[in-house]
Amino acid sequence: MKLQHQTQVGASPEEVWAFLQDTRAVVQCLPGAELVDELGDDRYEGLLHVAIGPLKMNYAGAVSVIERDAQDRRMTLDASGRDKRGSGAVQAHVQMQVSGTDEGSRIDVISDLNLSGRIASLGRGVRDVSNKMFVDFAGNLGARIQAPIPEPAPTPASTPTGSAVTTGTPRPAPSRPTLTEAAGGSEIKVMPLVWSITRERVADFLDRLSARVRPR
Repeated sequence: MKLQHQTQVGASPEEVWAFLQDTRAVVQCLPGAELVDELGDDRYEGLLHVAIGPLKMNYAGAVSVIERDAQDRRMTLDASGRDKRGSGAVQAHVQMQVSGTDEGSRIDVISDLNLSGRIASLGRGVRDVSNKMFVDFAGNLGARIQAPIPEPAPTPASTPTGSAVTTGTPRPAPSRPTLTEAAGGSEIKVMPLVWSITRERVADFLDRLSARVRPR
């Protein structure tokens, strides 16, 4: 299955490309994703948490970045994962391109997916669910680029003997969210997305049907 997505970001192509080089930050923008380990040579281990009604699937897998073209601002990666309970597997080949626009930047993503098991039973619904997921990812990405999370302030060193001491209670430094606190620590709840999509389609169908039978 081939999927194509596009989003606009109100930041320069250079800023967007620089952010995409921070794998940990990018993972935090993807709902349900968790970075487990950095293996080196642009290889990573991760988890993807998916919930379909009462069924919860945890895909453990690996991602390899096979191309980073800074000149054309293009990135290509391969990913594969298998549910820990053996209910299915996912393989993906993803190409990402950053281009400049009058408003900032455009990100184009083309994905080739190979699904098996329970997730594949959604059929064409996978395309609609992936569109909803990408909208969430793009929103998180744009927010993080335009309003970066501040780095924690360094811990002040101990005061040498004889130096002046400032009285009062020190203010705690802002902490950076962990993976589970950020978007990546949640799980992808597929059924609410499917229900939302189905409800919109039913409403549209009823509107068209009522227009046909409306007396003239």
